Amino acid sequence: MDLRNRQITVGEILDRPDARALLQKRFPLVFKKQFSPSAKTVTLDQLLALVGGFLPQKMVADTLRDLERL
Repeated sequence: MDLRNRQITVGEILDRPDARALLQKRFPLVFKKQFSPSAKTVTLDQLLALVGGFLPQKMVADTLRDLERL
């Protein structure tokens, strides 16, 4: 999956069933809920800036790597 230098939107990621499944598995409390339309316009870079400090760096790096492999 092309993350476009982390400029891909959350909505674009969640539109792919394989990517959605990966995120739901890694972050079940966040990605099992329905997102509002405005939340789907947030870029991956913006999301990481908001929550990255609360997550282990290895978990973030592993998730980004696995998304890129899709």
